[in-house]
Amino acid sequence: MPEDQRPDDDDRPDDDRPDDDRPEAERLLRRQLDRLWVRQTLRTVLIEQSGGLDPTARVILRAVERLGAVRSTAVAERTGLSRPVVSRRIAGLVDAGYVRTTPDPDDGRAALLALAPAGRALLDGLDAQGDAVFDDVTSVFDGQELRDLARLLARFNDRAAEVLGAGGEDAGAGGGVPT
Repeated sequence: MPEDQRPDDDDRPDDDRPDDDRPEAERLLRRQLDRLWVRQTLRTVLIEQSGGLDPTARVILRAVERLGAVRSTAVAERTGLSRPVVSRRIAGLVDAGYVRTTPDPDDGRAALLALAPAGRALLDGLDAQGDAVFDDVTSVFDGQELRDLARLLARFNDRAAEVLGAGGEDAGAGGGVPT
C-alpha cells in the first residue's frame, strides 16, 4: 500500500483508550467509515465497468429476488426508494432481461415482477465475486469478532434509520457483501 494511503496509527481504534473520550472515538469511527465507503464506491465503479448494475438497480433486483412475484409498489416500500425511481429502474431491468413481468391475477391493471433467468445469473455471479472478497476480508476475524461487529453494525444501521427516517429493509442490502 502506498505510504500516502496508509492510515495513521492515530486513526486506528485503540481499546486501551479511556471510555470518556467520546469526541475522539466518534472521529475514529468516522474515519474508518469513510475508508469503508471509499472502498465500496470503488467496488461499485468496478462492478459497473465490468457490465454489472449500478447500486440502485442492484438494490431493486435484490428486493425482487427476496420478495418473489411482487408489485413495484412493494419493491419501493421495501427498499425505501421512491415509486418513480423504482418504475424507471424496473423498466430498464425488464428491457435488459433481468426481470420479467406477468399480469397480477388480483388486479389486471397491475403487473407482478419476478427475477428472470438472466437476473438470477447476474446475481449469482455478483454473489460469487462478493463471497470470495468477503471471505478474504473477514478471514482474520474469529466468529465472535464477526458476531460482535454484526451486532454493532445492526445497532448503528437501526439508529441511522431512526434518525434519518429513510431507507427500507433492503436499502443498500446485498447479502454478505453489498453488490
